[in-house]
Amino acid sequence: MSLFDPLEQQERAETYRLFGLLLLNIPEFELIEEFEIFNGFSMADSYEDICEDFINLFNEGQVPNYESYYRELIYKELPIEADLLHVQHFYWAAGVAIEEEFDLPPDHVSMELIFMSYLVEQNLLELQIEFLKRLREWIPLFCDTLYEKARTDFYKEVATSLKEFVLSESEGIV
Repeated sequence: MSLFDPLEQQERAETYRLFGLLLLNIPEFELIEEFEIFNGFSMADSYEDICEDFINLFNEGQVPNYESYYRELIYKELPIEADLLHVQHFYWAAGVAIEEEFDLPPDHVSMELIFMSYLVEQNLLELQIEFLKRLREWIPLFCDTLYEKARTDFYKEVATSLKEFVLSESEGIV
């Protein structure tokens, strides 16, 4: 990761945003195509299968998509409220206010990935590094769970690609 190359920064921001949007709602067909281009291959799954898989995975709760859930699994002693405050602190430090209409907690995977995109776009280096440290603690477990529960190759590939991206981003960060 080069924190000083503007073209690379734009690509990083777009990648975080892409993953955030893929995990926010049932993806629009255009977003699926964007992911196919990003990944360099075409999905064999039908659009209907991808939509059904999203509903099964996230709306029916097979895959929890909140940081506090995974941090509680990892550390076993952190109360959810403390985690939410820690995540909220990052948003406040970056001058970001979460609008009520989002109807998502601050530690939702999509909110955090879209926030990371914002940090990259705003060139907030210290916050990027600190927030990336948080992401690398729980995103791999989230992605492993998503891969295990996904019925479509599409969401298996989203899981694999997101995990690889976050781990590669965090290489060299202590």
